[in-house]
Amino acid sequence: MLSAIAVIFCVFGPFWLQDAIAILGILTFGILHGANDLKIIARKTSQSDQSDRMKSFGLYIGVVFLGILLFFYLPRFALLSFVLVSCYHFGEQHWSGRIKNSKLKPWIYFIYGALVFNLLFTLQYLPSAQVISQITSVVLPPHFFWIGLLLTSSGFVILLGGEKINSITVLMEIILLVVLALLFAYASLLFAFGFYFVVWHSIPSLNSQLKYIYGTTQQNAFLRYIKSALIYWLGALGGMFLFYYFIEVEEAYLVSIFFSFLAAITFPHAVVMGLMFHSEGADED
Repeated sequence: MLSAIAVIFCVFGPFWLQDAIAILGILTFGILHGANDLKIIARKTSQSDQSDRMKSFGLYIGVVFLGILLFFYLPRFALLSFVLVSCYHFGEQHWSGRIKNSKLKPWIYFIYGALVFNLLFTLQYLPSAQVISQITSVVLPPHFFWIGLLLTSSGFVILLGGEKINSITVLMEIILLVVLALLFAYASLLFAFGFYFVVWHSIPSLNSQLKYIYGTTQQNAFLRYIKSALIYWLGALGGMFLFYYFIEVEEAYLVSIFFSFLAAITFPHAVVMGLMFHSEGADED
């Protein structure tokens, strides 16, 4: 329902308002959903000794800085890595617990995420190609994404066809993807990505994390989550604002820098969430 309302909003709402809402959503729920990774690591390593926990924490922080350095010095590799990691990460969040005991499960996760990305890049070709070009200096032609969309959609149908999934679930997924395609077609690039990232990914991820960390999704658990994540959350926001304040960035490159920032903090988060979903006690409903 919310996705359908968003489509109507995108048809009539100005791009500046769409972008403002998208930025607000990403800076709140978007960053918040990855701000408690250290808490998840702590729970995951609760049976480990202090040395192992410190190594895990140090590795996590190191990966964040490595992601930032990669976007500065190896932007093509960094962007490709971000897309590939995010494909699996988005698919894992969406389908985890809904596909049982399948050797094809990792492929379904990856192909689903790749389908969403190709849908976004295809229907938002011009702004997407501009962002990619600004980060990597590579201009990708339209048919590159159309071919990707054809391959990923075909692969997804084939993989799902081999799974024992309720036909109603499959029908609902198709309807949701159609609605998502309409959203991508009419929205600004920032709102298109932001809506999927916040509503389809971050909020369900928060729900999974609350169940894993606290065993419940009630309001008191959410408040505890915010309290625990507050320092990292504010640190991430502060670091981004300081970057924009002290480093002169042309207006045309603001969106590219914003996506690069999100990508840098996504790398370790995707790994942590993968560990969470493979842990005993993770959400398998």
